[in-house]
Amino acid sequence: MVAVSPPPGVLPAALRRKVGRRLLPPLFIMFVLSFLDRTNVSLVKDQLQASAGISAAVFGFGAGVFFIGYAVFGVPSNLVLHRIGARRWLAGMMLVWGVLSAALALTSSPTSFYLLRFLLGVAEAGFFPGVILYITYWFPNRERGKATGIFQSAVAISSIVGNPVGGYLLGLHGLLGLDGWQWMFILEGVPTALFALAVPWLLTDRPEQARWLSTAERATLAAAIKADEPPAERRPRRGVWAVLRDSRVLRLVYVYFAIQLGVYGVTFWLPALVKRIGGLSDVQVGFLSALPWVFALAGVLVLPWLSDRTGNRRGPLLIALGCTTVGLVGGAALPPVPGLIALCVAAFGFLGAQPVFWTVPPTILAGVQVAATIPLISGIGNLGGFVGPSIMGVTEQLTGSGAGGLYLVAAVVVLGFACAATFRWVGARAD
Repeated sequence: MVAVSPPPGVLPAALRRKVGRRLLPPLFIMFVLSFLDRTNVSLVKDQLQASAGISAAVFGFGAGVFFIGYAVFGVPSNLVLHRIGARRWLAGMMLVWGVLSAALALTSSPTSFYLLRFLLGVAEAGFFPGVILYITYWFPNRERGKATGIFQSAVAISSIVGNPVGGYLLGLHGLLGLDGWQWMFILEGVPTALFALAVPWLLTDRPEQARWLSTAERATLAAAIKADEPPAERRPRRGVWAVLRDSRVLRLVYVYFAIQLGVYGVTFWLPALVKRIGGLSDVQVGFLSALPWVFALAGVLVLPWLSDRTGNRRGPLLIALGCTTVGLVGGAALPPVPGLIALCVAAFGFLGAQPVFWTVPPTILAGVQVAATIPLISGIGNLGGFVGPSIMGVTEQLTGSGAGGLYLVAAVVVLGFACAATFRWVGARAD
């Protein structure tokens, strides 16, 4: 019997599993620690107000100022990663952000809160876009949605685990003279710094350097990745400004901004919304705050699987953005318990949207262009992480409720839905 080779851009199942089992677990753990370190501040809003005089507006700005540093330093960070390799660069970033996350225990004023959150954003700026770029080195387009979904499921897992654990750590108030919120930052930042030391041994920069693959496997993988590169005539002209003038890139930037506005508008304020139920301890608030992330985990696994299986990117993305909009409106309009259920729908949408979204840029970009444009999209889009908490904070301070902020976020997501609907996908490529 003659063996049948897989079509271009498709990996043999055994090779796909081998690469996935080797690389995705450490990337997953790194993202769990990353998301935990950037969002654990959402649990300590009231404690920071009591200990350091952090008002709702100051908290919203400080929670969001992370994304200013994140936006500014993402592109240079990714260009360095593309040049020197992922192992050393990701490990160095992780070590620094773990130390900075633990240093948030030193917060004593709005100024120190702003500074540490900004520096944390600088340290993490290249991590997420760097991993998205790294995945393009190892997984062809037909496999990229599932691989990215597994990586991004770390967001849901970190929230499912992190909220209850954070609630427990807040209960350490008074131990060795430290407040509970200080223990939370220390005991969630130190493991990140320690794991960073193992990263250079867990990752391999490029397929051609993978001694854990055979010569034939390395050649097969390289051919599959090469087959996915868009032809030169479909790419924007070289240069940042030429890329930025490309309408496809501009639409991608806005859609990602809308997704991130939904993610962080909810993430930083979910515990406060859960407290509307009343009579809950910190641990109970943590457990209920984890519930939407169970649904987010379903979204991040189901929607990219559906997208890869059908070759349809736009349909699952529109489903995700629609769920996000409906969930945000329901979270604002409904009483506490059904409002929490509505936020579960929003979480299914906004997290499920992301791995589908990130399959698109490599279909119109290649080489150093994709290395620069992925963090450009991520950085500008992640300004939603600055705008979202700020909108929620200012709205709550002005009105005494976060409902108005959720309505504003939902309006932005609706425009993102309309923008995504204008994108024409032809097979695995976007026009």
